Amino acid sequence: MLVALSYTVLVIGGIAGGLLLAPRAAFPMPYQPVEREIAYVVAYPMGIRVGSFFQLASAMPLAVFVAAVVSRLRFLGVRAAGELIALCGGVAAVVMLIVSALAGWSLSTPGITESAGAVRALQLIGFSAGGPGFVAPLGLFFAGVSLSAGLSRLIPRWLMGLGLVVAVCSELSTLMLLTWTASIFIPVGRFIGIVWMIGIAAKLPKALASLESIVERQSVGGQGAN
Repeated sequence: MLVALSYTVLVIGGIAGGLLLAPRAAFPMPYQPVEREIAYVVAYPMGIRVGSFFQLASAMPLAVFVAAVVSRLRFLGVRAAGELIALCGGVAAVVMLIVSALAGWSLSTPGITESAGAVRALQLIGFSAGGPGFVAPLGLFFAGVSLSAGLSRLIPRWLMGLGLVVAVCSELSTLMLLTWTASIFIPVGRFIGIVWMIGIAAKLPKALASLESIVERQSVGGQGAN
């Protein structure tokens, strides 16, 4: 739970830091003129730097969370493809988040605005890596854990359902490469996914004794229904 909350705090901290250091200024999108991006970089280099710091810092608890959840699934006896899918997706998401953070930090360095091509390239790398490049593999993590834990009755069905819905939306974010309209799926994966992560941290059994208790309650419930 602490790791999931740490990730949440760092994500919120990055958003809050950007809003405080760049008030009333929306971060330019890649489809907008590069001159707008250059003007933003010149005006708010510290805001970009702080946001990149929090983004890079958030990748650390996310990596720990991915490793901890997959390890706990194995400890609880889950041996399925979903567990490996979750691990691969989680690792890829962490890597993409780090790439996005470093690209953002590079935008804040002195002299970078002298080359419009460099600014555009770093903007595209940062946005694509932190957008669909991050959310799509994170969706594999959501799906892998939700299916593995849900079908093994380790988590409630509503949590499995939430994870699968967020996973589908995360994968749909890849359509952003074809149409900017699909970028609406990115915040679903990034922020609703946090709710799912906190739910997994709270509901996934931490020990075999907890698992046995869950199975016993389910058995009693099934007998009562009969």
